[in-house]
This record gives sequence, structure tokens and C-alpha cells, in this order.
Amino acid sequence: MIKNISIVVFVVLFFNACSFKDSLLVTNKNYKYGLYSVNNQEFIIKPIFQELYFIDSLKADNKKIEHKNYFNLHWIHNNTPKEYLVYEYNNLYGVVANNKKFIFRPIFKNISKFYNNVAVVQENELFGYINKDLNLIQKPIFKDARDFLSKVSFVQSMTNDKYACIDLSMNLLTKFIYDEVYSFSSDFARFKKDNKWGFLDKNCNEVVKAKYDFAYDFLDNKAKVVDNEKIYFLNKDDLK
Repeated sequence: MIKNISIVVFVVLFFNACSFKDSLLVTNKNYKYGLYSVNNQEFIIKPIFQELYFIDSLKADNKKIEHKNYFNLHWIHNNTPKEYLVYEYNNLYGVVANNKKFIFRPIFKNISKFYNNVAVVQENELFGYINKDLNLIQKPIFKDARDFLSKVSFVQSMTNDKYACIDLSMNLLTKFIYDEVYSFSSDFARFKKDNKWGFLDKNCNEVVKAKYDFAYDFLDNKAKVVDNEKIYFLNKDDLK
């Protein structure tokens, strides 16, 4: 087995003209994933996982290698003091460090990508947040939680099914009063409240009160709104 591994590593090295000293490989063996040390020629993490991948925003530079060989090399990493990987085990997700320390046991149904150094996690049917330091900064208590595509996001209450605005410090900026809320487009997010539509700015202020029968996202600094079957266009600059 070691001989076969060495041959595969040599071939990859030859065709990519780069050094893999102190590098890590996410490998696929018998449809299970593990972490292999090129330098030590041994598994750091045994191939027991359904899926295993480095967390994008917390990983070192990597190069993707695809092979048809029995020993499948997926990701090659320089060995930094500590890197983190998401793994799937028994259809649940957790986080493990490259030193084999488990940061999160497999308790999550999903771990999203990191945006603004925060990721959404789902435990059972509830959603919360972890940060780039892999601390659980918000326990999963929400019916829904959106990615932090900007410095604020939206969470849904289990109590009344309505949405509120939340910041990166996990402070609620509004009450749970919105029936629907959409992602920001041109710095404004449209929302529905009491069957009427309006707009929030990126500080979660209602710059347009809920008064329209329907509203569309801003596009090219303008948003189409409907009021009593009449169509109007709002200018982004007039809302400031």
C-alpha cells in the first residue's frame, strides 16, 4: 500500500512541478475520506468519513488534484500549524482539526460556507451560527437563519414564524415582525409586513414603510412597486 501511495504522489509531483513536503492530502479510499500526510507517508485522519473538506476561509493555499487511481487525491495543502475540516459521518456534519482534535462532534445537519467570518449551522430542525474561531456564537434556536452576505442577516422565530434582523454580534436589531424578507440588492432588502411591502437599509432601518401591494428588488438603482394595481418606480437615491 505504501508503495502504491508513493507512486501516486510521485506522478502528481511530476505533472504539477511543485513540492509536497509537509503537505496534507484529503484522500478517497473505498468511498471514504481521510487526511494523509505526504511528509510522514501515513494517515493523520483515517479514511472513515462520507465527506471531508477544508473550510475555505480557514485553510491554507491548496491545489485541486483529480485522479482516476484507486487512491484518489482531492486536495493538497501545505501543512500549517492548524487547519480545520468539515466532515460528514452517519449523515451528520462536524469539524475536526488536522491534529485530530474534534472541534464539533457530528451533530449538525448542515454547515454553510463562511460569510463575513460567520457560518450557519443546523442542528435537528433549528439554526444557529459559528464564527471563524469555531465558537458556537449563537445556539440553534431559530426556524431559519440566513447567511451573513453583509454585516446584517435575518433569522426566523420558532414562536410566530416571523423574521427579525440580526448583526454579527448576534444582537437582534428588530423585533420578529416580518412575514417575508429577501436578500439585499443594491443595499436594500424588500420585506413583507402585515401583507404590505417595504424596504430595509443595511442598518435594518425601514427606509420605505410597508405600504405597497408588492415590491421588486432594486435593479440599476430603481425598484418597481405596485400600489392599487398601479406600477411605480422608486429611485434608490431618493430613499437616503
